[in-house]
Amino acid sequence: MSESFDDVIRDYIDFVNLQVGVYIDALAGFAGHKVRVERQIFRINRVVGRSIDEAGQPIMLRASYEDPTKPDVIHNRIMRADDYVEANSENGVNVRQHSYAVLVFLFSYWEHEIRPRLARAKRVELTEVKSDIMGDLRILRQAILHTKAILKAEDHKKLKMLGYMFLPDQVIYISNENMHKIFVLIKQGLGSMLFSWLGVKDISSDLVDFAIQKSR
Repeated sequence: MSESFDDVIRDYIDFVNLQVGVYIDALAGFAGHKVRVERQIFRINRVVGRSIDEAGQPIMLRASYEDPTKPDVIHNRIMRADDYVEANSENGVNVRQHSYAVLVFLFSYWEHEIRPRLARAKRVELTEVKSDIMGDLRILRQAILHTKAILKAEDHKKLKMLGYMFLPDQVIYISNENMHKIFVLIKQGLGSMLFSWLGVKDISSDLVDFAIQKSR
């Protein structure tokens, strides 16, 4: 027996909400790392006992999965503290890589799990389940995985909803604000699909979130 179309939509809404939470928590973690290391840099630089030779020299940071107080610790990374701060900044590589991971995960689950289930629920061919926003995520995913996150000009032209966020032939950068816009656009797309399935024609473009509650 085929599952209900709205049940599949609800499953993907739950999945999207999970990614929103993970994204927000990760950004808070990066910000926390940045603040803690900045404090340590300040503490070290203000130590009166630093020699003239040490003054102005880069402060190194060691990161390990192990207890740093134990002997023979294997360090996962040894890097300049300033580089660590930059990596965990709002526009840093950690935030960028995490946004990439979330988008790839969102599209992969849609394409390989949700979209086939929606087609079965509607009893239509897979190609008939279409979404402009998910089509844009497919293009971004291809760039992230296959062209070192550089969005080629020919692919930029294919974007239907997200073209204004990016520049052609440039590395994809997604600000915190634009990530949340993408989350909203995904939910608007799901809402449009659900309303169409229900036969509702007047759909508000102001929709930013919704939930499906079914009677027992």
